[in-house]
Amino acid sequence: MIDGAVAKIDDAFKWLSRLALLNLLWLLSSLAGLFVLGAFPALTAMLGVTRKWILESAEIPITKTFIKQFKNDFWKANAIGWLLVLGGSILYFNFELLLNLSMDFSIVVIFAFYFVIILFAIVAINIFPLYVHYEASVSNQFKNAFIVGIVRMPITLALFILVGGMVYLGAIMPTVVLFFSGSLLSYTAMRLTLFSVKKVEYQARAMEDTV
Repeated sequence: MIDGAVAKIDDAFKWLSRLALLNLLWLLSSLAGLFVLGAFPALTAMLGVTRKWILESAEIPITKTFIKQFKNDFWKANAIGWLLVLGGSILYFNFELLLNLSMDFSIVVIFAFYFVIILFAIVAINIFPLYVHYEASVSNQFKNAFIVGIVRMPITLALFILVGGMVYLGAIMPTVVLFFSGSLLSYTAMRLTLFSVKKVEYQARAMEDTV
């Protein structure tokens, strides 16, 4: 019993050290690109490592795997990330116009605008976890994020809650951001995404079999 308890404690410390190292690599890589060019490939590199932990082995070389993924994803991850920033900026600009213009907009226009915001958020929350799982063009990455996000809406909602909870936790406990926030969020989000993808692929195969 004592040996089993020691083994569990040892395993827990191994996971804590893995998460802390991955979080440090994520922060340093983001800073190395002054966030402008580093944040998005650092995010996909972190997600890529956690994907390998889940699908392959937790014993992979973390630093080597992270750096390789960062280099491979650099341009495409930045393209996707900055397209999201551009889209979000346009939506924010239009939101400010809706608030500040004196003219009255119909309920249809307001509803349509908020509907577009919701669709944008669905794509934004799903695209990077799916990016590291599927090899596809930038346009197809957006399409995949939209389809999977809509079809597996409960998982999408869980991702929103997860991100919101981690942001709140980081706000009240800043040390969490330094050591675990990114890597823990990445690992959990990747598990949810892989579960979602498995279900979508199963449903697609079932539909093909019935045709």
